[in-house]
Amino acid sequence: MAVRAEVHVFISNSTWTKPTGLRAIDVLVRAGGGAGNATTGGGGGALAINTQRRLSPLELPDEVLIIVGAGGASGGPGGGSAFGDILTAPGGDGGATGGAGGLTFARGGNGGASGVAGETVTAGVVRLLAAGGGGGGAGAAGGGSGRVSGGTSHPIWWQWCQSGGGGASGQPGGFPSGGGGAGADGADGVVTIIEYYQED
Repeated sequence: MAVRAEVHVFISNSTWTKPTGLRAIDVLVRAGGGAGNATTGGGGGALAINTQRRLSPLELPDEVLIIVGAGGASGGPGGGSAFGDILTAPGGDGGATGGAGGLTFARGGNGGASGVAGETVTAGVVRLLAAGGGGGGAGAAGGGSGRVSGGTSHPIWWQWCQSGGGGASGQPGGFPSGGGGAGADGADGVVTIIEYYQED
């Protein structure tokens, strides 16, 4: 028997409706990056994923509210993203409150202080799967995300695994989830659902 997969990418708030014939799903939730203030970069948005096993339709409601966190602005935090109450990922802190990366399964990179580059984050051996990079402090570069360089937006495979790099000083965070450099906005988050169907 063959297995068919369908990928659904949500870049704004929506509702997921459980389809007929569904066998299982994977969910990847990424939050918004924080914005930098005059001196400190914003933190990258966190990443959450169902790590133990695929989710069975028997444990899912008929509808699930999807929240996609917006990138931070004016030194403020990025918004959290969620797949109902099943998976949540917090946004990165804004530079005004220190620029820490969002903290969950895969944390976002910390924003750099003045003259300090944003933090690069990775998920270890699974380097394609990482949260948003931290924004660079005043005069400094942004941090990377896994194999994605700082400042990169819409990297290859952003729809299902790779996140954006943190912005350099004065530059916005890379989409999705990158923290903004000093004086710049963070990137929006994204929610991805991969549905699996069994075919005869």
